[in-house]
Amino acid sequence: MPTALTEAQIRDIEASSPEGLSSQQLVAVFEDADVKFSEANLRRYVQLGLVPRSRRVGHKGKHLGSHGVYPIRAVRRINTIKKLMAERYTIEEIQAKFLTFKDSIEILDEALEELLSAFAAKIDAEDPSPRRDSLYGELRSLRSAADALLSGVYRLEKLLIAGGGAVRPRGGGAASPTELL
Repeated sequence: MPTALTEAQIRDIEASSPEGLSSQQLVAVFEDADVKFSEANLRRYVQLGLVPRSRRVGHKGKHLGSHGVYPIRAVRRINTIKKLMAERYTIEEIQAKFLTFKDSIEILDEALEELLSAFAAKIDAEDPSPRRDSLYGELRSLRSAADALLSGVYRLEKLLIAGGGAVRPRGGGAASPTELL
C-alpha cells in the first residue's frame, strides 16, 4: 500500500480540479490511490492548522445551499504530511517544524497571482496606445519583482527549517525536513 501520492498523480488532480475539492472528493483522491486517509484525518489536520480551511461555495438557484471546498493546495499539503509521517515524524513535529510558514507563503503566492491577473485584465481592456504599452512594461516589472519576492521567501523558509536542528527521525529517513519538501 503506497504511503503518498506520486507527483504525477498530484499534477493530474491539480489540473482536473483547479477550483478545489469537497471533503469527500479530497478523501476519495487518496483512497483511489490506496493511500490511507479519512475525513477524520482531514478534520484533525484542519484543526491543527496543517491543512487550509474550506471555503463556502453557494449553488446557483433558490434554496440550494452551499458546500465547503478545500483549495487544491490541500492535496499537496496532505501528501507532504503523509510522506513525513511515513518517515516517522509525529503530527506535532510536523506542525512545529515543517509547516510553520506554508499557509502564509501559499496565501501570498495566490494573492500576488490574483492581483497581477486582475491588473493584466484591466490593461487588456484598454485600447492600444503608448500608455497601454507602458502599463504592460510596469506589469512585467511587477511580475519579476513578485517572482523574486517569492523565491526569496521560499529560500528563507528552507534555511530556517534546515537550521532548526532537525534530527534524523526514528527509524532512519531524511536528515533534514528540506530533503522531504
